[in-house]
Amino acid sequence: MTGRITLITEPDIFENSNTSILLVHLSAQEQEQASGWLASQNLDQDINLYVYDGEPNLEWFFHAMAHCEYKYIDLNGCNTLTGALSGYMLGKTNFYWRLDNPDLVQVYAHISQRRVDQIETFLESTGIGQRN
Repeated sequence: MTGRITLITEPDIFENSNTSILLVHLSAQEQEQASGWLASQNLDQDINLYVYDGEPNLEWFFHAMAHCEYKYIDLNGCNTLTGALSGYMLGKTNFYWRLDNPDLVQVYAHISQRRVDQIETFLESTGIGQRN
């Protein structure tokens, strides 16, 4: 069986029993890395991939956070909304984060120990795929 990836962006919502992943503020490089990693996997299940890129729809964003088992944010790309919510987000279960500023890393590390250096590390932690 080959799994399918359903890409979901604001304002859409897709509810089913599939594993759901939320990706927040991916850089262009991270988008390429995530696409490459997902393409290289032998997915044995269907997954929902929610992608948030700064739309001011808080209802959708909170819904995605609540319904996704795994969450990732590149804190380097935060806007006013996600910057204000960053501490709240990192306090949530399975919310991984990336940040380059070493001074801010020390602050966020007090909230969450789920820091990753690259998106592939986050994707591997979800257990959604197996290397071919």
